Amino acid sequence: MGTYSSVVNEAYLAALEGDWNRMILAYHGQNYVYVMLPVTVSKDTSFHLAVYSERREPLQGLLGIVNRNPTLGNPLTKKNTYGNTVLHEAVVAGNMEAVKLLLQTIPREQGEFHPSEQLQARNMLGETTLYRAASCGNKEMVEYLARLPGQISYGKLLEDHRKRGDLTPILHAAIQGQHFETALTLLKLDPSLGDMTDDQGMTCLHLLADMPSAFKSGYAIPTISIRKLLYCWLSAPKGDGCDQSRSKRGWPVVERIRKEKHKHESALKLAEELIKKSQSYWLQSINAEPTLVNINTLDQRARGAQSDRQGGGGREGEVENDENVQPSTEENRRHETPSHPLFVATSNGIVEIAQEILDKFPQSIELVNQMGQNILHLAVMHRQRGVFRVVKNNNRLVTRMSSTIDHNGYTLLHQVAHMKHYHGGTKPGPALELQEEIKWFKRVLKVLPPSLSKKRVLRVVPPSQALQGDNENKLTAHELFQMEHKKQLKLAQDWSQKTSQSCSTVAILVTTVIYTAAYTIPGGSDVPGSAIFHHNRFFLAFTALDLIAIVSSLTSAVMFLSILTTPFEYEKFHQSIPRKLSLGFALLFLTAMTTMLSFACTLFPIIRYKKELTTGLISIAAFLPVTVFALMQFPLYVSFLSTMKDFFKEARKSLNWCCSPFWCQRCRKGKTRRRQRAV
Repeated sequence: MGTYSSVVNEAYLAALEGDWNRMILAYHGQNYVYVMLPVTVSKDTSFHLAVYSERREPLQGLLGIVNRNPTLGNPLTKKNTYGNTVLHEAVVAGNMEAVKLLLQTIPREQGEFHPSEQLQARNMLGETTLYRAASCGNKEMVEYLARLPGQISYGKLLEDHRKRGDLTPILHAAIQGQHFETALTLLKLDPSLGDMTDDQGMTCLHLLADMPSAFKSGYAIPTISIRKLLYCWLSAPKGDGCDQSRSKRGWPVVERIRKEKHKHESALKLAEELIKKSQSYWLQSINAEPTLVNINTLDQRARGAQSDRQGGGGREGEVENDENVQPSTEENRRHETPSHPLFVATSNGIVEIAQEILDKFPQSIELVNQMGQNILHLAVMHRQRGVFRVVKNNNRLVTRMSSTIDHNGYTLLHQVAHMKHYHGGTKPGPALELQEEIKWFKRVLKVLPPSLSKKRVLRVVPPSQALQGDNENKLTAHELFQMEHKKQLKLAQDWSQKTSQSCSTVAILVTTVIYTAAYTIPGGSDVPGSAIFHHNRFFLAFTALDLIAIVSSLTSAVMFLSILTTPFEYEKFHQSIPRKLSLGFALLFLTAMTTMLSFACTLFPIIRYKKELTTGLISIAAFLPVTVFALMQFPLYVSFLSTMKDFFKEARKSLNWCCSPFWCQRCRKGKTRRRQRAV
């Protein structure tokens, strides 16, 4: 008979190797008390480990030992360091057969151990087995446990299952783990779960509105890419993504995209259900008393706030542009977070939730937060173009909403100008990021009433930066934009200069190489001076590609040199500099591609191997740089082209305007001819 340490070591090693029969045999012929003792540092017994076998037999074999020795006690009440029972671990492992076995009544001398006692047992976090299954996202397990007798009373889950020790509701736990299919199942079993709040007063819809990655609008994917095509073409899998084992067929990238798409669809369904079931909440928000703002007193309020701040005081919501001031604490940031789900979704750019709320409750578009800001203010300050487009295109109240001024006296343009909520652009390079900000400013300017475009607001500044006179601190939105974006302008200037210098140098070097190659005839020339391969089609291709390369390289060098002579001002970064950069990069990419293609064309007339395999390998080696270059540079080139959308739109409008008289004249002649034929 072995010692306790030798027996548990043998059982533990067998469990790690997945040899469950060996784990059971480790206790045969030994002191059967060992089977009830911990085998891990977390005080897990062999019963806790056996449920991870994904089968019923290992756990059944251990229970057989206990049934033959009733004096050992009840193994199902044993808890590890985390307070988890065997049923807790079986739920985490997703072993449905083990769960059904554990919930069967086990006769004992002291009576019977009923399933309800196991279901209501809590771990150290206060989680029941049903709660644990929901937090792990096991949809089938949740549905099975919830439908057991006595777990649902009058259409509601038992109180033991609804919240854990920190007062987090069960539906919140499922949503926090992004197990949206499981959350939909819980909501179907108990619709009242959608109205529950946590200790911070957050509803389930608040949590969803704070998860931009759970929706398609927050999914960071390039507009033109293979991932985008796969996302559009692939069908979403059924069931929770976490419930399914990773597919061994196909590519892992494809499976990840399928799961992402399924997550987005499930999150949208859950949001629709929560919005539909929260009608009373919306009516309460609409019936709330509005906060009136006296525009004439805003400057006085700002002056008072500035005096308080200079004296060491301060008021929430005021803007201070001191670099030495430490960032706000987590508690303050949480306090500044909008309390309404519509505001949270707008701040995070979740178009699906914002659109669904506005469709179900149109009156909510006029809601304002504690700072007197509506959703248009929030969409503008957080640079959420999707929500901004929804409000702008689908509502007739845009003029009314755009004329709203918040408690700081800020108009929509002032919200754009301020960089408090700016977290970086979506374009590559500081120059394109600055262009994105300027475009955003001009886009908002189009919806702002002209009377507010020149409105001045008293900007609260630190005492060291205060100017003489109150009027000198009043800034228009344009002046505030230039003041806030000084650092970004400096970065854009440095980046544009260095990029232009580097690219112009590369373009000139490539031009030198191409110019030399143009006078080095592939294969040589005959006595009269004609090229030997001048009748070969590859030689003609080489000549054409070499000509294109030298023209594009010289033009690219001119473009980059013209950037160096351009004054680096704000307006130049709106159209001029980005266009020159885009055209210069496009020509430089064309130069590199045509140069490599012309090099490849020189090999075919020169190489005359009889072996097709050798010729094929040489051809592949020649075209490999072209392929690698295209794959590596295409995403960057697409990003540069996206900055010229406005230029293409203007060109198309100009073309339509120029051609319209011609087409109108042709249409009139056509109508006249048809009338004459009819007569």
